[in-house]
Amino acid sequence: MYNAGIYPFDYVAKRYIDQKVELISGTKTDQYLEQLDKALEICKSRFQPQLIVYNAGTDVLDGDPLGRLRISPEGVVMRDEKVFRFVKDRNIPLIMLTSGGYMKSSARVIADSIINLSNKNLIQLGNQLG
Repeated sequence: MYNAGIYPFDYVAKRYIDQKVELISGTKTDQYLEQLDKALEICKSRFQPQLIVYNAGTDVLDGDPLGRLRISPEGVVMRDEKVFRFVKDRNIPLIMLTSGGYMKSSARVIADSIINLSNKNLIQLGNQLG
């Protein structure tokens, strides 16, 4: 999912995106989450991944100077929960990469999302090695 008005400008690479979910500037939380639900539904039948690399950018947040979307902090938390629930239900390993997000408030949103994922038993926090 990305704001098609600003990304990607590599038009050759863009042709190779398997499942485009192009958003417009100003997309709000409800529309964003609805598009995510549709995309995840398509993924159920089109893809059988052995690993998911999840680019969990916070440049989607309302007020971000570059992302130009209008997603609430709660929307980002819900987005992450939906993605993690999707992979957990299918027993697919996931690597979460935080990216984008050009405001100080992004750090708090990411922390809130991680706490929510832990509270919902979608991830485990703590020392996993000992």
